[in-house]
Amino acid sequence: MKQIQNNLYTSVGLLVALVLMISFVPQINSFWEEYFVSPIQSDACEVGDADCDRTGAKYNIYNTIAYGFCFFLFFTIINELLTFWKITIDDKFVFNSIPLLILGGVVRTLEDADSFEPPIQYIMISPLIYGTITGIALFFIALGVWLANSETSSKTKAIGLISFAIGSYGLWWYFAPGEWIHPSSWSLIVLSAAALTAEFLRSKPLKDPIIFFGIASTLFLILAYLNLSQNELVNPEMLWDTVIIAGILTALIWISGSFISSRGIPNVMFGLLFILFCFNLYLVRDLDNNSTYVMLMSIGALTSLIGSLVFSHFKWSPASHLTNPLYLILYFGHFIDGSATYLGIDKYGYVEKHVLPTWFIEEFGTAIVMLPLKFLVVTGVILALENEEHKEDQKQMISLLILFLLALGLGPGTRDILRIMFGT
Repeated sequence: MKQIQNNLYTSVGLLVALVLMISFVPQINSFWEEYFVSPIQSDACEVGDADCDRTGAKYNIYNTIAYGFCFFLFFTIINELLTFWKITIDDKFVFNSIPLLILGGVVRTLEDADSFEPPIQYIMISPLIYGTITGIALFFIALGVWLANSETSSKTKAIGLISFAIGSYGLWWYFAPGEWIHPSSWSLIVLSAAALTAEFLRSKPLKDPIIFFGIASTLFLILAYLNLSQNELVNPEMLWDTVIIAGILTALIWISGSFISSRGIPNVMFGLLFILFCFNLYLVRDLDNNSTYVMLMSIGALTSLIGSLVFSHFKWSPASHLTNPLYLILYFGHFIDGSATYLGIDKYGYVEKHVLPTWFIEEFGTAIVMLPLKFLVVTGVILALENEEHKEDQKQMISLLILFLLALGLGPGTRDILRIMFGT
């Protein structure tokens, strides 16, 4: 607890110093407005608004570095806070966090649909939304810890939670501008969820903060999506296209990891032949009377693929790590983001606003480059984690890192999919 207090004091001190410098040093104030405030305000502008300058609605080198530093700082404090609460970050915790990670994308799409107004609108814009979602997560976990330690009867706890869930949304619905679903609909959802929980889990969520966190996050996600679903669908095929691409790539990684660890690395020469045959198939796709070429190239590709598997090289045991369900979820989340970026830019005309991905896309001339880049980055992280000498001593820190990495993939990917689906 002492370490947490020291980090909190340090963070508050740095924040106060920053506020004072921004307030009283003109040069720092100008720098802050140009590189930090302007991008967020521009991103919040409505497209087509004549009074709105959207030229700053992007990341730059300065705010990218600052956000990375904040990410590290919050990562450290949250890890210590969860340790103090005696919350074990394992596969169960990551699984129960997935609804909250998806919620980030849904809420961000609600902002795109102009469901919020300043100043609430600003904390719903990337990257501030990561802090917002983290705050919601900590609130749910803290509430779950309090419920688990409280000696109040389960019946009283349940009645209080239901009343809080319905009443707090009722206040939001009454005071917040915009078209939100009626509280009666939300009451029906809350009561149905309470009945199902009581039937199948009894009072277990009131004694287990992780399960409570997962259920509360799922309800919040349902509420956000119901409000988003009031908008008209423009490109409904975007969801299935993205999920299919991410699913196929994740399945290939699982199959490859299993094969390489048990049978060996596929033959390199046959693998190159397979790639060349596939490339030639791509080249002849528009030729007239190309059935013979297609047949020959298909036979060559199939033969090369079989040869690469039959005449495989030595086994590589570290590849078995890629079949870990937690790592496969991490791959899937980032492939969702990569495929959404690829389809959004190449098919639907959207643009990338992050610095490094923009450079790669411009260099290669297509956003499909994001898929192999996602694979390389995630694989590098996994191999680095598995080679960690003190992995068992840092297991909770590693799981929290995986959770944050999953949030960086699944959250933006969900937002991109929904934004294209609803045309926001």
